[in-house]
Amino acid sequence: MLYLLAILSALLLSAFQYLYKRKALWLFIWRFLTYLVILLLLFNPKWTRQKQIISKPALYVMADNSMSVKLQNEAASLSDFVHRVKHSDLSDKYDIRYFKFDDKLSVFDSLDFSGQQTAIGNILSELRFMHQTNQNAPVILLTDGRNTAGTDYVYNSKLPKSLKIFPVVFGDTLTYQDLRIDLINVNPYAYNDNFFPVEIFISGKITQPVKAHLKILEKGKTLFNKTLNLSPEHNAEHILTKLKAGTVGLHRYQIQLTGLKNEKQSLNNRSYFSVEVLKNAQKILCISDIVHPDIGAIKRSFKHYPYIRFQWKKTTDHFDLSTFQSIILYQPDSKFASIFDRIKKQHKPWWIITGTHTDWDFLNTQNLFFSKKKASSYEYYFPRKNEAFGLFKLPETDLEKIPPLRDVYGQINLKPSTEIAYYSKINGLDSKQPLLAFNTQEKQVVLTGENLWQWAMQSGVTKQQESFEQLLYQIIQYLSLDKDYERLQLQYKKQYFQAMPVVITAKFLDKNLEPDTKVTPELILYRKQQTQRLPMTLKDSYYQVELSDLPAGSYRFTVKNTDGSLTKNAYFRIMPYSIEKQNLQADVKNLKRLAQQTGGSVFYQNQATELLDKLLRSKEFHANIRYETSETPLIDFKYLLFLLVLLLTIEWLVKKLRGEL
Repeated sequence: MLYLLAILSALLLSAFQYLYKRKALWLFIWRFLTYLVILLLLFNPKWTRQKQIISKPALYVMADNSMSVKLQNEAASLSDFVHRVKHSDLSDKYDIRYFKFDDKLSVFDSLDFSGQQTAIGNILSELRFMHQTNQNAPVILLTDGRNTAGTDYVYNSKLPKSLKIFPVVFGDTLTYQDLRIDLINVNPYAYNDNFFPVEIFISGKITQPVKAHLKILEKGKTLFNKTLNLSPEHNAEHILTKLKAGTVGLHRYQIQLTGLKNEKQSLNNRSYFSVEVLKNAQKILCISDIVHPDIGAIKRSFKHYPYIRFQWKKTTDHFDLSTFQSIILYQPDSKFASIFDRIKKQHKPWWIITGTHTDWDFLNTQNLFFSKKKASSYEYYFPRKNEAFGLFKLPETDLEKIPPLRDVYGQINLKPSTEIAYYSKINGLDSKQPLLAFNTQEKQVVLTGENLWQWAMQSGVTKQQESFEQLLYQIIQYLSLDKDYERLQLQYKKQYFQAMPVVITAKFLDKNLEPDTKVTPELILYRKQQTQRLPMTLKDSYYQVELSDLPAGSYRFTVKNTDGSLTKNAYFRIMPYSIEKQNLQADVKNLKRLAQQTGGSVFYQNQATELLDKLLRSKEFHANIRYETSETPLIDFKYLLFLLVLLLTIEWLVKKLRGEL
């Protein structure tokens, strides 16, 4: 309608000017066209057009850039496969996107095969976030299939169903015989002249009977040797042995497993572990002038610890306190005065157990870390665990079934350096009174109540005997260790694989045993004649440093605070191989499972032509066609302005030639 109105108006105006009084046909034509253009621009109608857009399906090419590919001499083959994909006709059909990966996914630029770990499961999860459409897309996964970090890619439930994975296998696909050390269980601490258990799990991929030999060595000396008869039906062994702890200090041991000739992968036939041997400080003296079943219960609780030697003496007996590492003072009274003097002079750790025979007036004069304002009556005290207790982990015990301890009623006062393990409950009501408390500065313990024998008896009835024995052992162990409570705590591993980051954390405590975040600690790393100083970074309530690219070997390090008042030395060892070197063989089995789960197929490195042809001929991955409709205002067409100027110019020239100007 607008176009018709514009034409009619232009026609009438032009005819009035050049046909009504005079006959100027050409001027009429030029003026008609001029008016038509002007009116169209004024009306500014919109020009509607439809555009067809064809989107190619995505094709993801993911190349394994980890060290294991290079170690299998497959680096050139994998790079050549990528080159063939780039120069194929696939780009005519697909929008090809190239990536490389090890433990992380990155855009493909070049391959150097330097990755220290492979996390196929993680990179496939990242691919899920890149492919947000429902359009089917193939994934060419160039890898040996060895997953050394992250999640298991076979059971990855986060992959979209629209991704079809076509693994291309690189590496050795043959099955070789292999013996390996799977797991070592050993307590990192032991007491000198005692035996500590070592648990070893081994397994093998074998096709015929094998006689394997297992050795445990220290400094080249064989400490344990055993022959193992393995077969395809019986291909695993569990070995449990005991080694004698030698001199005090850190001991490093090596485990060797042999038995196969020309074994392709022998790095998993060796393993290492370390044990720190502590001084055997477990000679205990119990001093008591009364005969009480509690003493027998304490002695019996250590029957499973043969290196703990328990003796009972009276105050009138002759004994040398210096030969004992911890002292139990059972229900002391004024006759213990000389004993306390000797203990204080020798700075011996002690454990006081009070009860109905205790002389509290005498104890209050000894300037201990606790005191009591006693009453004339006695009371029964039930235990209540303090969940905030931090010296060590208390055993898991059903305290509701534990009978109460008995002591004189009164108010107990503690010094600030005390940690309470158990509070007391009186007549079912919680109180803030301690039942079992520890002095963290001078290695002293107090248990305010007798009848421990009832605890032991009831623990046996309720099958909690081990918990009772563990509690008493932890108390004695706390007293016997010749180290004060450490205000500097380190957390690290004693063994690392080469090329893996070495993370060391340190936690500093102030004199109130609270985290101290105002220090500026540093870590000093020693190896041979080299020294390296590294600042530690504050994270929450602890400090951390991460070491990387360290060569294999043994390292010693020191962590200290700003003024050097808190210092701690430690050791760690870096194993002379990386995880990527442990198994140099393609994991065809899991790659086949991955392809089956996603609807793809497995190909091998010499099947490039077959894979490319399959993707070119496949009708499953087709282009997506869509239409876009756009409206463009007529005023946006700039050539109309040029036409208007041209028409006016022509009209001016015609008038000039006619002599009308």
